[in-house]
Amino acid sequence: MKNDTASWRFFSNLFKKPIALVIIPLIFFIGAASFLPTIVKDTRGDAFLSPDNPALLYRERVRDQFGLNDPVVVAIKADIYTPEVLQLIASLTNTIEGLENVKEDKVFSLATEKNMFGDDGSLIVEDFLDPLPSTLSEALLVKKAIQNFPLYNGSIVSKDGDVALIVAELWNQDISNVTYKQVNDLAAAEIVRFNEEHGTSIESYVAGEGAIAGYLGEYIDNDMKILNPIAGLIIFTIVVICFSAFSSGLLALMMIATTVLSTIGIMAASGVSFYVITNALPVILIGIAVADTIHILGHYFELQADPKREMNRDLVIETMAEMWRPVALTSLTTIAGFAGLYLASDMPPFKFFGLFAAVGVALAWVYSMTLLPAVLILTKPKASKRYLLNYLNNDDKKRDIFSRFIQKLGTLSLKYSKSVVVLGSLIIVIGAVTGSNIVIDEDRIDTFNKKEQIYKADKLINGHTNGANNLDIIVETNEKEGLFSPEALVKVEALQNYALTFDDVTSATSIVDYLKQMNMSLNNSDPSAYVLPGDRKSIAQYFLIYSASGESTDFDEEVDYDYKVANVRLTFKTGSYHRNKEIVESLQTYIGREFNDENISATMTGRVTVDYFWIRDLGDGHFFSLGIALILVLLVSALMFRSMLAGIFTLIPVCTALLFVYATMAILKIPLGIGASMFASIAIGLGVDFSIHTIDRIRELFRKEKSIEGQPEQNIDTLIAKLYPSTGRALLFNFIALACGFGVLIASSVVPLNEFGSIVVVAVVGSFLCSMTLLPALIKLTKPAFIHGAKESLVIPVSSTAVLLIVAGTLGLASKSDASESPMKVEDIVTKIVQVDEGDHVTRSLKMRLINKQGKERISETTIYRRTLDDEKRTLVVYNRPTNVKDTAFLTYDYQSPEHEDDQWLYLPATKKSRRISASNRGDYFLGTDFTYEDIKNEGKMELSDYNFTLLGSVQYEGQDVFQVRAIPKSEKIAQELGYSRNEFLVDKSNWIIVKNDYWDIKDKPLKTIYLKDLEKIQGIWSRKKLVVINYKTGHTTEFDFSDINYDTEVPESIFDVRALSRR
Repeated sequence: MKNDTASWRFFSNLFKKPIALVIIPLIFFIGAASFLPTIVKDTRGDAFLSPDNPALLYRERVRDQFGLNDPVVVAIKADIYTPEVLQLIASLTNTIEGLENVKEDKVFSLATEKNMFGDDGSLIVEDFLDPLPSTLSEALLVKKAIQNFPLYNGSIVSKDGDVALIVAELWNQDISNVTYKQVNDLAAAEIVRFNEEHGTSIESYVAGEGAIAGYLGEYIDNDMKILNPIAGLIIFTIVVICFSAFSSGLLALMMIATTVLSTIGIMAASGVSFYVITNALPVILIGIAVADTIHILGHYFELQADPKREMNRDLVIETMAEMWRPVALTSLTTIAGFAGLYLASDMPPFKFFGLFAAVGVALAWVYSMTLLPAVLILTKPKASKRYLLNYLNNDDKKRDIFSRFIQKLGTLSLKYSKSVVVLGSLIIVIGAVTGSNIVIDEDRIDTFNKKEQIYKADKLINGHTNGANNLDIIVETNEKEGLFSPEALVKVEALQNYALTFDDVTSATSIVDYLKQMNMSLNNSDPSAYVLPGDRKSIAQYFLIYSASGESTDFDEEVDYDYKVANVRLTFKTGSYHRNKEIVESLQTYIGREFNDENISATMTGRVTVDYFWIRDLGDGHFFSLGIALILVLLVSALMFRSMLAGIFTLIPVCTALLFVYATMAILKIPLGIGASMFASIAIGLGVDFSIHTIDRIRELFRKEKSIEGQPEQNIDTLIAKLYPSTGRALLFNFIALACGFGVLIASSVVPLNEFGSIVVVAVVGSFLCSMTLLPALIKLTKPAFIHGAKESLVIPVSSTAVLLIVAGTLGLASKSDASESPMKVEDIVTKIVQVDEGDHVTRSLKMRLINKQGKERISETTIYRRTLDDEKRTLVVYNRPTNVKDTAFLTYDYQSPEHEDDQWLYLPATKKSRRISASNRGDYFLGTDFTYEDIKNEGKMELSDYNFTLLGSVQYEGQDVFQVRAIPKSEKIAQELGYSRNEFLVDKSNWIIVKNDYWDIKDKPLKTIYLKDLEKIQGIWSRKKLVVINYKTGHTTEFDFSDINYDTEVPESIFDVRALSRR
């Protein structure tokens, strides 16, 4: 090549200081790679939706309102209704509740849920496993209770009694991988211990969306730690075989390492997460990097075939002056292909995949133009004799198998050019017709190999229980307490019944089901009474009667605090988009036509809904990004070759290969999912290299033939045939490297990567074969004008700049001061607390303000009467507001003797009946507040027989001297009854009133704090006027404001008569 061309001068100046061209790229590489440890993995299904997607935003709103998170689900396969297995479930539930990332109040199993049934007109609410069964007959009573409670029969335990579930919601989904491992290890250890102890063979499985997201990152990491090195080793071997030189393989590894690690490092520095599909990026970049290396090394070694050339800097300059153009062309068209994926996709994983694949191609280009030639100048590698023999020898028999194969392929293609074109046209037509039948489908669990435990767990859960795939329908009324309207609830019930007409919907639950269960329970468990209450007041009063035995958070996942918004949860047999698509769209139609009106509306959300939207967009985005990529590649190719027809010719091999793949997928019924959806843009980016090199080389051959004056014009077949020994052989090894690199993914246990690798291999095979057969045949038959005499065009290389982010953290410091010691004995302090006068009788008004974690309030106004007799304390609470529960009355007889169970009655004006309700455990919450019955009964005092007390010292609290005392239950049994492992309280020294009390739950985690906010001496008695409780587990707050306190007026004993309630 003459040294007066622009490209020669450019590279001559560039390579004046080759050492600098090695050092500068390596410094950049080290800087980018230093960010690799900061990479953040994101394996969530939600990651496929843009953060501002309405479906995702609404789901986040619902998650905040109802606390609905993707859970980890433990399945225990055994004969569930035996005392031993039920005890195992209770033990494992308790252990899982103690995990740091598990929401303790959001763990659901047989051990946490409450039974609801009737007894002589009374509503009984008690734990299914309280007391824990110790005999088979007791276990069978649990079975009967579950079978009589439709909400739980099939959900937390299978209808056949063979599988029980423990469902645990997580605080932080970002560390679900750690939690999944903890839960999995705990369950496995418990099962091993149980089987060894009882000689059984029960099994445990862990699944659920939380488990999938948790395990997926580790699962893919383990897979790619094996496959990526294998891909690199295979590529290294192929390059060594190609050039018959070990040094060539090392150069290829250098280019692979710098390209891949720089790209991933830049991605980490940019704060972009490493998604599931990002695992395919290193394999793609390996193929790109080695392709440029093969072409440059191939031309460099071919120039050495001329014995007159010296092994010096000029040889490298000449190589780059001749090769920059095809390498630039292929890089730009490949970048265009990936840019199509970036520009067309709204899904962050695909968008960033396209972006950083394009960045990686640009880096490979820059390294090929700088680092690789600089290393060639410094090391001066020589072409092996074997390689030169293949290049120089015209005797096919003396060439290696690769040269003979590619030459034979070229000969046949040119000889039967018309047949090749007809065959290619046939593939295009068949692909266009059959490709339209491709089915879009995706199921997250199918990411895993069928041998994986998590896959088996999902199939077990969906096969035996209602399933682990949820769709939530949020029902909103237009007024506070709108869900007390029977008309609204009838609509909700009809919506549930409609959903259950679909075979894949296994259950539909809402507050409707709880109200029907309450109604049946209050009617002596008559099955015919499993219907909704008929009027607004009954519905409101049913919730109140339940609160006498339940907890304030029991319905948090079904209804909001204002009874204005409710959640209807549907469970599905499968997470398959293809199977669920019709159901989701039918529900949307039903809601729009039959449900929504001016008073009530519904919106769908939940895992199945979110998956529906992103998988639907997956199909739309696939074909849109394909179109964008084709247009960009067409424009870039047309610009580079200065011919629109050349751009079209460039796309023909790629489009033929794509249509062949689509036809294959349609015929074999391979769905378009995550793995398959990426292949098109990537196949374009990779496959177009073959056609670019083919066209550019044929153009160069025609130009050289025309430049030799006086030489007779050669036969077109002879000219095109010269493509195969040099460029053809390089493209063959480029193809083998790509096919083997992606072929490694076929061995992946990650199913989407397996599918992706398989389809890309087919597409690359098609692109290569069409570029080596169909494209030369078309050029031969059509003799396009762009093949003849195009002028050289200097292209300015595109540079890529890394974006670096610096993350700073702060540490919080906490200090604690020790209290000084007090000489007073703790026994004396506690005795004085107990002796504080509370009056023999009192009448007072109480305003109860209940605030949930979202800040919504429920306000009730009551009048309280209390009278103390010799051995008992009687209390009557009468509701004045809200109107729906006005005149509802709650009567309690508290007996001093622990042997005598307390009595409780609830009068419901709607039914005009007084109903006995189950006596609450001391640790149960009082009427939906954060006070327990024990708190209410003791009125700020402590039961001496329950605790061992320790004086911690004397401290200052709000300007007052107070004693700080620790109380620890005397036994595990007492702790379980109270629900506290310990509490620490502050006692005002001037009046012996407890002004603050901190409580820890039985797992010794902070539970709640009771504050005394207002204290006044009324009629000679210290009276607590304002109390505030903050519950740390639920985020719930209760405020009690007492007024009109009267100790002087005697409260008649007659008002505490049960029969008097109905006469009020």
